Amino acid sequence: MSIRNKLYLHSETQQKVVKIPTTILNSLSDDKTKENQQVPLKKRPASPPLHPLASTSSLSQNITPVPSPTPSKKLKRERVLVDAEKVVSACKSKYRPFFTPTIEASDDSPRASPLQEDHVLTLEYPCSGESEKFLLWKPVKMNQRQDALEDDHDEYHPVNDLYQSAFFIYDCYLTTDQQKRLGDASHGVMRNLTKYRNRRNGQAFAQAVNEFNAVVLDFKSDRQLKKLRHPTYDLACHILYQVYSRTVAHQADALNNYQAFSNYVYGEINAILVKEFIERTNITAKSVFMDLGCGIGNVVLQVAAQTACEAYGIEIMDLPCKFAKRQLREYATRMRAWCLPTGKVHFRHGDFLDTTANDMHSTMIRADVLLVNNYAFDAKTNHALAHMFLDLKEGAKIISLKSFVPKHHKINQRTVTMPESILQVKEYEYFSEAVSWTNNSGVYYISTVNRERLKPYYDALVQ
Repeated sequence: MSIRNKLYLHSETQQKVVKIPTTILNSLSDDKTKENQQVPLKKRPASPPLHPLASTSSLSQNITPVPSPTPSKKLKRERVLVDAEKVVSACKSKYRPFFTPTIEASDDSPRASPLQEDHVLTLEYPCSGESEKFLLWKPVKMNQRQDALEDDHDEYHPVNDLYQSAFFIYDCYLTTDQQKRLGDASHGVMRNLTKYRNRRNGQAFAQAVNEFNAVVLDFKSDRQLKKLRHPTYDLACHILYQVYSRTVAHQADALNNYQAFSNYVYGEINAILVKEFIERTNITAKSVFMDLGCGIGNVVLQVAAQTACEAYGIEIMDLPCKFAKRQLREYATRMRAWCLPTGKVHFRHGDFLDTTANDMHSTMIRADVLLVNNYAFDAKTNHALAHMFLDLKEGAKIISLKSFVPKHHKINQRTVTMPESILQVKEYEYFSEAVSWTNNSGVYYISTVNRERLKPYYDALVQ
């Protein structure tokens, strides 16, 4: 919630009364002044309030104005991370302590932990002043027989998140010499993180995390951590997983409320295929990327995270667009914590076919790469999109799950004016688990705007 500063201003209709010192009154008319006389001063339009006079030269020259209250600038609330502790605490019924509590003081088994159930650990992130709190719990669910709890591998796991984050910091932000202070997989702090997590020894794990933080803080204070221009693919996926788990995961079931076999069917393109899109279309920091029908914004955020490009998403459905904007806020905060560029990211709510209403036309004509997940779109929507692509710049690329150009389309004098004729299409195969709606493999298409090949046909029409 934004902070509003209340300004208490003097009433403009209130008359100002000041006391004038004797020395000044004596310099004026003797028969019109008396010592300590109160003189009402009429308020001049647009003039500041008067202050008691401090000079004897003249009344008009020695009135020192009191600075009037000026509206203070609206304070911009600095965004902070949504802590893992907060996420888990909000749904504790789905979690249980990860580390086994100690039954007796003499219990020294490798799985024994003297930590309190609500013990919280803090992890230092690469950016100065950025850290996050983690509650050491694990997600659970009822087993198939409904008579006991078992680990839930589909829900957010705060201990694994902390553990993986520490290793990403170690791998991506420390030089080889700096890593020696933390050891490796066979010895030292990094070995202890793995060993005591696996043994469920909470006290030793907490000590390893604290030792890790001490080393990272030392490097942060001297600004010795490596600066990354872009995250690796794995680091980008980890950060986006953190973003999703703190903003959308607990309400993800609501995304399944849509009309089946309609243009509004919700489905996500998975990260591994988005990575391939980026490579095949050569998206860079200078590119403009658009996702028409962006859903909760996962693709837009991944493209921006990996390339720091200018990325736009537009979504017609209320809830997915709301989640996309929620993810964007957390994304910006987390990328700052990891000392990474965010790119320029924008989400808009509206119909991508109505370019005048949502003011996306000016962006679309600058776009280098567009993504349209048109797998479930009807023929009418795909045809309308093809007409909209006539405004794209030369060389712009369109990624789609269905081709906008009929398989046997040929350019001739009859078809040269059709919108499909400006698109040069290539087909690519994707493998299993690349999309959310099926585990099977499939194909996608990259269409490139190429009007140059139509020139001979237009020249023939002119002749």
